[in-house]
Amino acid sequence: MSAERPLALVRRGYSPTGGAEKFLARFAAAARETGQEVMLVNDRSWPDDALSGVPQQTLPARGPWAFAHAVAHWRERWPGTVFSLERLWGADCYRAGDGVLAAWWQRRAVYDPAWEVWLRARLPKQRHMMELERHCFSASDTGAVIVNSDMVRRELAEMTGYPAERVHLVRNGLPEDFASGVPGREEARRALGLPGEMPVAAFAGTGWKRKGLRFAVAALGEVEGSGASLVVAGRGPQHRHRAPGVVFLGPQHDVRPLLAAADVFILPTVYDPFSNACLEALAMGRPVITTAANGCAEILQEGVTGSVVQEPHDVGALGAALKFWLSDGRAAAAESACRAAAARCSLAENVQRTLAIVRGVVG
Repeated sequence: MSAERPLALVRRGYSPTGGAEKFLARFAAAARETGQEVMLVNDRSWPDDALSGVPQQTLPARGPWAFAHAVAHWRERWPGTVFSLERLWGADCYRAGDGVLAAWWQRRAVYDPAWEVWLRARLPKQRHMMELERHCFSASDTGAVIVNSDMVRRELAEMTGYPAERVHLVRNGLPEDFASGVPGREEARRALGLPGEMPVAAFAGTGWKRKGLRFAVAALGEVEGSGASLVVAGRGPQHRHRAPGVVFLGPQHDVRPLLAAADVFILPTVYDPFSNACLEALAMGRPVITTAANGCAEILQEGVTGSVVQEPHDVGALGAALKFWLSDGRAAAAESACRAAAARCSLAENVQRTLAIVRGVVG
């Protein structure tokens, strides 16, 4: 694909706190700087400032199934390349940022009641999603698949028949200046109304059940007497997670002030192909506590840039990790190592490698 051939980025809806939306906004801006013509295909318009002037093609077909059909019809008239972050009937390149659906269901089945697992397997929506994913991982329908972690690459090998040689690992990336212009720790704490000397663990994300907020709250209880707080950014059922020391900020368009105010970031996720929030925490110099079910765990060095717990429900291990990082100045001492780990996941390299893969598929 030459730089003159237009590139359609496919993503249905928009959330100002969504990791995929952040990725697309950063990717689109960086790709345009290389001379690449880019447009966004969605099912509802994104805010004008979300994509900085990138043209949008809105296909008003709500739901994954209807949207996939709408994109298939639109694609018949589209002269360019399709790079999708959504499950479709086919694409030149599919970025499996949501991982493998069967793997996610396996992990959540450990925590969901049996009746819910039984019902989910029989709902038409879920059957539709499985059918769409079958096409995403079909060699005849999708030219290449990009994954952001070795975890997802292994899941693809174990659960699908997609050719391994057409699966490409491209980790999430951040701009070099991501952490610039952010207030210092004390100033950020004052702005958020947090005491200056209080140990603070930060949590950020939507979908609190999957992200494991309940486990983070329980882990905070393991460090009783430390005066520590868990400060939560994101939208969710706050009444289910209220506990001593838990502070809710609500959705945050920019999580950097929270990360600047925190000592450590915790995300005991049940399933996350590669948490962008964890990468952002590292870029802000904050060690990360997460689980082996998070692809971002692959770039952490135990006891140096973070801690990896095997299972999200291992509250004892999570609590021990919190105690470790919130004591003896360990979090502050890890700042430079955390920033260095994040710097190895640059947006510039992400864009360069992704564009090379997409262009290679159709070139």
